[in-house]
Amino acid sequence: MSSHHARFLSSKTVADVLDARDQSHNLIDIHVTATVEKVFETLRANDILSVPVYRKFNNVKDYVAIIDTYDLLSTLEEKGFAVESGSMPDTEFLTMPVAILVGMTKSSSKLWTCDADNDEVEADPMQEPKGRLVSQTDVIRYLLEHHQELGPILNTTAGKAAGHALQFADEYLDTHKACELKLTPASISTSNAAWDALRKMSSAHASCVAIEDSNGALVAEMSAADLRGVNPNRIQDLNKPVLEYLKTSHGSSPKQPLSCTVDTPMSTFLIQLVQNHAHRCWMVDHDHRPIGCISLSDILSVFLD
Repeated sequence: MSSHHARFLSSKTVADVLDARDQSHNLIDIHVTATVEKVFETLRANDILSVPVYRKFNNVKDYVAIIDTYDLLSTLEEKGFAVESGSMPDTEFLTMPVAILVGMTKSSSKLWTCDADNDEVEADPMQEPKGRLVSQTDVIRYLLEHHQELGPILNTTAGKAAGHALQFADEYLDTHKACELKLTPASISTSNAAWDALRKMSSAHASCVAIEDSNGALVAEMSAADLRGVNPNRIQDLNKPVLEYLKTSHGSSPKQPLSCTVDTPMSTFLIQLVQNHAHRCWMVDHDHRPIGCISLSDILSVFLD
């Protein structure tokens, strides 16, 4: 390890990231035998988007997956549910144990665990034995706090960072699809329903979609984060036009997404992301049309080169 950032990463542990956080919250989790409906209720009651799922061996929790709202809704669609029908989700599905979802979706198929004092930041772990969770945002914020120790990597342009994580595509995303998504970010029109955004995310294996006006310019975005609070009783809200849904969901008109140009350096969009508590920055052309998307995963994957 000779580069500035590589030396820095090799000297830090996950415990350093956890200690740098402002505060630590109790981890909310759920047992594998809990019903799908119970998962919906837990997410809504705690105003969270995802929840770790565990099983017990000898009275010790063994975390097996993280389930989020997007997993629940995309599985509903796979089972034939269509929000356009105006119906409620199948009660049989809602009474099934959440264990049936583990490993069935991309986000629930892998779970990184570690000993916080032994694993390095580059391992990007998800959970440690005491039941604390470290997110990509935690790691990104920590890197920015130590930007002076990272060196030339912060000069990496948006053009090189956008879609960078797609090179680590797995069985859910073949190489051709990964290249296609990198060159053409997932998008929908303002005339589409919010449910269409979910479908687009599912078909494109994307974590978000750009929302474009009639000229193709970026005006908003929708991601799994915008599903906060959605449950079987509110699922019909997703039938609304996407901008109307976002306004209802957030209580105000959606903010203009973060954007940058192809030549913007990482040092700049890293600050934008942290200061705005954002999860992505859109790369746009001179007409403000989205031509790429830089996610937190993309940024972290750049540090693996």
